[in-house]
Amino acid sequence: MSSDTDVSSAPELRASRSRVVVSSLLGSTIEWFDFYIYGAASALYFATEFFPNADPLVGVLASFAALAGGFLVRPIGGLIGGHIGDRYGRKKVLVASMIVMGISTVLVGLLPGYATIGVWAPLLLVVLRVVQGLGAGAEWGGGVLMVVEHFAKGRRGFWGSIGVLGVYTGITLSTLLFFLLSRLPAADQAWAWRIPFLCSAVLVVVGLWIRLGVAESPQFVKRTERPRIPVVDLLRRHWPRVLIAIALAIGPAVPYQVYVTFGNSYGKLVGFDVSTLLLMQFVASVLAMIMAPAFGALSDVVGRRPVVIAGCVVLCPAGFWFFSALNGGTVVGAMTALVVLEIGHSAIYGPQSAMLSELFGTSTRYTGASLAYQVAGALSGLAPLISAALLFAGGGAPHVTLVPALLLLTSAGAVVAALAAPETARAPLAP
Repeated sequence: MSSDTDVSSAPELRASRSRVVVSSLLGSTIEWFDFYIYGAASALYFATEFFPNADPLVGVLASFAALAGGFLVRPIGGLIGGHIGDRYGRKKVLVASMIVMGISTVLVGLLPGYATIGVWAPLLLVVLRVVQGLGAGAEWGGGVLMVVEHFAKGRRGFWGSIGVLGVYTGITLSTLLFFLLSRLPAADQAWAWRIPFLCSAVLVVVGLWIRLGVAESPQFVKRTERPRIPVVDLLRRHWPRVLIAIALAIGPAVPYQVYVTFGNSYGKLVGFDVSTLLLMQFVASVLAMIMAPAFGALSDVVGRRPVVIAGCVVLCPAGFWFFSALNGGTVVGAMTALVVLEIGHSAIYGPQSAMLSELFGTSTRYTGASLAYQVAGALSGLAPLISAALLFAGGGAPHVTLVPALLLLTSAGAVVAALAAPETARAPLAP
């Protein structure tokens, strides 16, 4: 049998395929639901709830710094999860990471504000964010690998994009919740932001029930190598591919944080109606839930590289258009630009799960894919903070041109990486 196992040719695996796909979808949904409710709350609520004595701009900066903390530890979570996943199995990591993410998110929803416990409030917020980041860092690699390693060449782009679909599902749910909360009376805003964090517990319980019944990856079971320290083996033998994978992962990660997380804060700053902006993002996320799997499937046909490069070309000019529309208060213009941004982003992001996984062999695949994705995630976590600093350096609103210029930098890196990467869409997974 080929090392690139096709579930349809193995009766013992066929029955578990749907559970693997649902597990990946739910895990990714929970991970990004948790992370983006934190991002939305950081942009809209945390500055006053946990940093009330600061100047408004300083409060936003402090809030985004706490947001960045969770992203910065994600590579550590990815390395921990990668080590365990490559040495002892993917499934063990997936169960533990979901528990860690769920508990830390619920505790954020229960955390008293600065008015109640003083300086302990922001300190505990940062601690919980760090724990959440460790769990999320371990989650992604296992979730996508369990799907990619269950399917054969010619189908991995589409099925790997199921994890990406979970990202958009989590973002869509979180955006919808915060849109509904933004419609509540001002008197209820002080406590209403906690509801999404507490709702996460329901998703975690369902996700654990599904995940506990998932079979181990067939690629992992058949592995021929078992390095004692996977990250050492990875960096010694495959460091060029690690750099390529990081640049590929940065391509969609940083722009999304710029035009969504920072975009919320900037829209509020220039007087763009927050409820309208959240509704626009909800619509764009729903469209992305359709486009990401479509681009993943397209990459199975035409290759990963052409799809990713085309996405980068579309993404860049739309970023300038979007922030210009926010400055002008043009709803139609902002909505159109946001849709174009999502088209570009989905084209880069849809094939990513398969593309990153295909760069590495089974013995270091969890570590390699996770390290690349989480390093990119750490940098993307800094993007709202950097965007706020660039806005400040440019003289404040409406002088925002430096912010979308970040998209030019990250997209150029992703294009170079795509050209340097081997085309893997039709090749079997490395053993």
